[in-house]
Amino acid sequence: MKLFITILIFFITLELFATDGRDKSVTDLQIKNIISKMTIQEKIGQLFNIAIVGKNLKPEYKKFIEKYQIGGITLFNYNIKSKKQLRAFTKELQNISKIPMFISVDQEGGRITRYKKGNFLPPSPYLMGKLNDEEIVKKVGEYTAKDLLSVGINLNIAPVADILSTYKNKAIFDRSFGENTKKVAKLVSIYIKSLQKNGVIAVIKHFPGQGSIKQDTHKTLPYSKIKTKLLFKRDLLPFKTAIDNHLVNVVMSSHVIFANIDYKYPATLSKKVLNGILRKKLNYKGIIFTDGLEMMAILKTYGLEKATLLALQGEVDVVTINWDLKNVKRAVEFIEKAVKKKKITEKLIDEKLFRILKVKMRFLYNKNHNKDKVIPHPTKSTIDKFLMFVYKKGIRYQNIEKKDLKNKIIYSNIKSFKKNNKISYLKYIPKNIKNAIIIISKLSSISHTLYKNNIIIFLGADIAIKKSFKGIILNENNKYTRMLIIELIK
Repeated sequence: MKLFITILIFFITLELFATDGRDKSVTDLQIKNIISKMTIQEKIGQLFNIAIVGKNLKPEYKKFIEKYQIGGITLFNYNIKSKKQLRAFTKELQNISKIPMFISVDQEGGRITRYKKGNFLPPSPYLMGKLNDEEIVKKVGEYTAKDLLSVGINLNIAPVADILSTYKNKAIFDRSFGENTKKVAKLVSIYIKSLQKNGVIAVIKHFPGQGSIKQDTHKTLPYSKIKTKLLFKRDLLPFKTAIDNHLVNVVMSSHVIFANIDYKYPATLSKKVLNGILRKKLNYKGIIFTDGLEMMAILKTYGLEKATLLALQGEVDVVTINWDLKNVKRAVEFIEKAVKKKKITEKLIDEKLFRILKVKMRFLYNKNHNKDKVIPHPTKSTIDKFLMFVYKKGIRYQNIEKKDLKNKIIYSNIKSFKKNNKISYLKYIPKNIKNAIIIISKLSSISHTLYKNNIIIFLGADIAIKKSFKGIILNENNKYTRMLIIELIK
C-alpha cells in the first residue's frame, strides 16, 4: 500500500514538473524514492518480461504477477481474439500492477505481425526498404503505434536493425530493411522516431546485429567469425545512428557468439559486447532486453536458471522468457535465491530498476492505464488508401511508365488475373525485363538478373522461406494482399 501511495504521489508530482524542460533531478529523486519502498520480490519482478497462456488472466498468473509485480508481458497470436477482448485483457493486467507494465508484441510488419485484429497490417521491413521512401516508413510507424495503443499495447519489439548480408539467413531476411547499411540505418531511425512520437516504445534488435548468420537462434547457438572492423563498419551502424540521435530507449540483444569479441558467451550474456561495446563505445544508457531465453541458442547451452543469472549479473536489465508459468517461476525464484546468496547484489538490481522506471516514467506515467480509453486511430478506409499508396509508390519509385508490357506489372502463373486487360500474363518471364514488378505464385526459374533489376513479389511465404527467396513475400490468403493486388492492376 505504501508503494502504491508513493507511486501515486510521484505521478502527480510529474504532472506538475513535466514540461519540455523537465527538472530531471526531481524526477530522478522520485524514482529513487519509489525504489526504496519496493520489496526485493517486487524489484526482481520488474526485471522480467514474460509470456502468459490464454486470452484472459488466469488466477495462477494473477497471483504470480501480483506477488512479484512482473515488469512486462509479451502477447502472441494465441492471446488475441478481438479488439474488445484484447483491450479488456491489457486493462486487467495494468489494474493488478502498482507500476505500469510494459505490454508488448512483435509487430514488425509482414510475416512477423502478432496483432492482426486492428485497422492496420504493416508491410514488411524488406518491402519498405525496397521502396526506400521516408514518408512511408513514418506512416507505418504512426499507424502501427496508434493501432497498438488503442488496445493497450505500449511497447513494440521492433524494428529489426540487422543488415541482411546473406540471403541464407532465413530467420531474418524479409524482417530486415535490406542490404544497404546506410539505408537501413536511416529507415530504422525514422521508424523508431515515428513509433515513439505516437506513444509506443520501440525495441531495436538484435544487437550487435545478426544479419550475417545462417543459423536460426530459435534452434541453435550460432557462432559468427565476422571481423570486428566489419561489424563496427556495417552491422553496428543502424544501432549507433539511432543511439547517437537519442532515439533508443530499449535495445534487445542477440543470442549469437561473436568469436572475435567474446568466443565464450553469446552477446546476450557477454559483458564484452553489452558493456564494452554497447554501454562504453556507443555510450548507451537505456534499457537492455534479452531475446527469449527459452530459445534453443540459450536453453541447450546454459539452461534457463544459469542464463538468467548470467544475464542479470551483466548489463541486461530485463530478461525475456516466453515460456509456461512453471518455468518462469523457476527463473524468478532462482534470482530471488541468488540475491540471498549474494550472487547478485541489490545495488545492481536497483541500478537496472532505475533505468526501467526512467523509461516507464517517460512513456507511461501520463497514460491512465486503468481507463479503457481508446486512442483515435485511422479508419479502415484511410488505412486501405495508405496501403494502396505503398504499392503505387513502389511503381513510381521504379520509374515504370505506361508502356512496354502494359505498365510492366507482370504476373506469371496466376490464372485468376488473366482476364484483366492491364496484365501481361507470361508463362515465361524474359530475362531482359527491367524496372518491373514481377508477381509470381510459383518459384519458377527467376534468374539473378531479374532479382537485381526488378521487384519480385511472391505469393506464399512458407515456401519462399524454405527456398531462401530473395524478393518480397506476401500472404496469398490475406484479405489485404488480395485488395492490394486488385488495386495495383487497375
